[in-house]
Amino acid sequence: MATRTTERHHSTWGPFPLTGSRLGTLIAAYLVLVGLFWSLGRIVLALTDTPLGQLDRDVARWMVGQRTPMLNTLTDIGSGFSDTLTVVIALVVLAIIFTSAWRQWGEATTLLAALGLEVTTFVTTAYLVGRDRPPVERIDPAPPTSSFPSGHVAAAVALYWGLAYIVYRHTDNPVARFGAAAMAVLAPVAVAFSRMYRGMHYLTDVVAGGLLGAACIAIAIWVVRRGLEDRAADEELVA
Repeated sequence: MATRTTERHHSTWGPFPLTGSRLGTLIAAYLVLVGLFWSLGRIVLALTDTPLGQLDRDVARWMVGQRTPMLNTLTDIGSGFSDTLTVVIALVVLAIIFTSAWRQWGEATTLLAALGLEVTTFVTTAYLVGRDRPPVERIDPAPPTSSFPSGHVAAAVALYWGLAYIVYRHTDNPVARFGAAAMAVLAPVAVAFSRMYRGMHYLTDVVAGGLLGAACIAIAIWVVRRGLEDRAADEELVA
């Protein structure tokens, strides 16, 4: 994988990009996101007896009607793209690869910040909203968190969009770029379909999860880049 020199940071390794002020920005982002998604969740609950709520229920029931042994297996795999164990292993492996290949903290820190922000916001919001799972037979055992938003979809978007961002920054290789872009599209879609198919989420849950994941990776990219710029400016002042 050819690294583009125009995208390299100012120094090799260097200090960790998340200074106290940048960590404070992430905490503030967490509070804002919880407020936004709690409000969105309360709106969704208030619309239970409206056409939107009926659409949620209709989609959940339609998904049950599509079940086959093969789709049961495929959606088990699809759901696994963003299971907790998958995400943790992927984060560790990718962090080792990125820091070994480029000897920089930015890439691994971006994924860590995005997924950390995602999981804390998701858990808090799900607890506060407290939406019940769809009233259909579930294939998987229900986790302790509630239905809104979908943490699996949020994690899939944060992880695979973040990976695509990093690949696009560091290489012009069309195969690598196509593979990263394909995963950024297909993995979240597969996870969203799988979670609804298996009776774990409503349509609005997975849409909200996608929005949450997108917000988390966007915030993480901005915070880490600003942190690296701050560090670079400090180095120039010292020099």
